[in-house]
Amino acid sequence: MRVQQLTAFGLDHLQLIDLPAPRPGPGEVLVKMEAASLNYRDHLLVNGQLYRGVHLPIVPVSDGAGTVLDVGTGVTRFKPGDRVTTFYKSRWIAGAMRPEWEGADIGGPQEGVMRELTCYDAYSLARAPSNLSSLQAATLPIAALTAWTALEQARVTTGQTVLLLGTGGVSLFALQFAKLRGARAILLSSSDAKLARAKTLGADVVVNYAEHPEWGSIVREATGGIGVDAVIETVGASTFAQSLEAVGMHGFIGVVGFMGGIEATLSLTKIILKRVKVQGISVASLEEHERMVSAIESTHLAPVLDHVFGFEQLAEAFAYLVQGKHFGKIGIDFSR
Repeated sequence: MRVQQLTAFGLDHLQLIDLPAPRPGPGEVLVKMEAASLNYRDHLLVNGQLYRGVHLPIVPVSDGAGTVLDVGTGVTRFKPGDRVTTFYKSRWIAGAMRPEWEGADIGGPQEGVMRELTCYDAYSLARAPSNLSSLQAATLPIAALTAWTALEQARVTTGQTVLLLGTGGVSLFALQFAKLRGARAILLSSSDAKLARAKTLGADVVVNYAEHPEWGSIVREATGGIGVDAVIETVGASTFAQSLEAVGMHGFIGVVGFMGGIEATLSLTKIILKRVKVQGISVASLEEHERMVSAIESTHLAPVLDHVFGFEQLAEAFAYLVQGKHFGKIGIDFSR
């Protein structure tokens, strides 16, 4: 079977190799992988910048989808023919995250999805939505669940307003989920073309942050001076001050990304006087993932895919990710 393996850090060290097909052991599921999607953490892994230690060589990429071929003894969750996705935090079944569950992350430190056949523990997999193809379903484990969790933590509901930074996978999933909840959505981008596309997905207000670098006040004006109920902060240190300016009294800032830096200067007086809740978010439990899957099925939500690469084009897909020109998710089709 074909496998993409990282032998040393850097795109130049991605190698296409051939390995024997695995067999499922007790509690394991053998999956024919059919698709994957890229996240920023995958880029960090490949470049040796991941916030967790990993052992090389490693199979990269966290999110994938496919079809069950066989199951090991004791497996009752799945049967051959079931369509599944990976589940990134493979030990977090339900409830609050616990320290002893950290580190069991698919795509680093654990092996990732860029292999045509793979065995996973039955609880490292989730049912794929029946209304989505494998390529679409592969976008869900990190980006969609992060967006879903942020809105759940913020308790976003009808009539409230959510601020979204950029047009990456998390932001566009958050836009779609916010509209399903009956909320207003304000979205930022430096591209007028992307802003126009966001409006077709339901964005109520769009702001070009390149033209309005002090966009926090612009966002407040768009809410009648009140501020937004929730900010899905996907950028990090470079935008946090403006997010704090944009959020309203008793508002929520869900911190889910750090592409804009990890060391932020905070105005504690604004946090205190506004009574702002700042919540760090790193996906959620399998139980929460399954709730999201049911919501996607019942509403026929379709993920936004920007560009699809073939299995042997992984390096090109990463190069495209780094350019930051994508609108939505970048997919990998294993049949190509």
